[in-house]
Amino acid sequence: MGIIYGSLNVDEKYSSILEPNLYYDSVFVPGVTFTDEYEEGPAGAIYVHKLATSAAIPGTPGRDFTDEATQDDLIPIVLNNNFQKSKKIYGVQAAAVSISLANEQLTIATNEIKEGWGQGAFACLVNEGTVSSDTTAIADGGAVAAFLAARTTASENKIKPDTLLCSPKFFSQLLDEAGDKFTPVKNDAIAATGAIGSYYGYNVIEGNGLSDANGAKYYDSTGTLRTVTLNDVDFILYNHRALSIINNLEVFRIVDSEMFNGSKAQGEMNTGYKVTNSAGVIVRKTA
Repeated sequence: MGIIYGSLNVDEKYSSILEPNLYYDSVFVPGVTFTDEYEEGPAGAIYVHKLATSAAIPGTPGRDFTDEATQDDLIPIVLNNNFQKSKKIYGVQAAAVSISLANEQLTIATNEIKEGWGQGAFACLVNEGTVSSDTTAIADGGAVAAFLAARTTASENKIKPDTLLCSPKFFSQLLDEAGDKFTPVKNDAIAATGAIGSYYGYNVIEGNGLSDANGAKYYDSTGTLRTVTLNDVDFILYNHRALSIINNLEVFRIVDSEMFNGSKAQGEMNTGYKVTNSAGVIVRKTA
């Protein structure tokens, strides 16, 4: 139906600039919020040795050594999370619009995969980390106390955390309570992910993906699909080396279709998630 000014049909046009879609922030950066150090080339699963250890206890002088047999555990990192998107672009559609339809669809496919990949990392952290016994709601003015209590628990577990991933609500509470005490970020890679700075030596990052009311899914190392609730999490305090994320495939492309006149914008990532030390990840939730 045409647009009429008075008794005249006026022209209609479509903008060649697209309204941007919205996605959760990408906060998982290797060496900052996770490690990929166990990547060992072509493999569908990687097993990490963890040697047994125990503190020495004192004895009396002048005695023989007591030999201990070498023992270990194997930590499996199974690359069993496959993310795919494929967008069809009919040639007749591309020819009838002023936007670069294939390129735009490839951008969307890429962002959709990256968002699902990041949510899978959150699901792994929350599911495989250690949930704090304190689940009371954090009142305004209590954010720093809740953070320091979790830091104490981590220290008692012999863990030195370096990362604080915050839900949007807790992040706002922490900003309101202690925002002037943050040290400016110098690392561009950290700043690009949303880290606001260093607080007591920790990278503080808002993970707005934790607000997803639908939760998140990932396949654990046993091949079980886990559906994990995220929006009850206040924050996750951990050492980034406790979370391993390994990719063995990452492809994004535009290919001509063999089934119709047109092309497909496609992306695929294959990933393994694993918390290699659950004591090193403190998950603070509100019941």
